[in-house]
Amino acid sequence: MGTLNINDIQIGMELAENVTNFNGTILLKAGAIITEKHLMALKAWGIREAKIEGIEESNMDEPALSAVDAEANAMIDHELAYIFQKNDMQNPVIAEIHRLVKKRKISL
Repeated sequence: MGTLNINDIQIGMELAENVTNFNGTILLKAGAIITEKHLMALKAWGIREAKIEGIEESNMDEPALSAVDAEANAMIDHELAYIFQKNDMQNPVIAEIHRLVKKRKISL
C-alpha cells in the first residue's frame, strides 16, 4: 500500500484505507475500486491523496525515473545532493521532501 497524490490515482485502482473528510466522515470505504466519478468527487471534496493497494512506497517513482536518461538522472542527483547536503536524509520527512523534489525535477 502506498500513498498517491489525487492527480496520480487512476481509474481501476483499489483504495487501501477509508478516505475521510476533515471531520472524519468516511467518503469512500477501503476496497473501493476507483471510478471517474470517484476521482471527480475526491477532487471536489478537496482530498489531496489516498492510500492505494498494490503501490509500494519504495517503487512509486519508478515509471518517472525510467523515463529519464542516466545522464539527466545523475545531474538531478548531483544537484539534490548539494541542496540537501546539510539535511538528515534518515529523517522520513526530509526523505519524502527529497523524493518529491526529485519527482518534480524529472517532470519538468
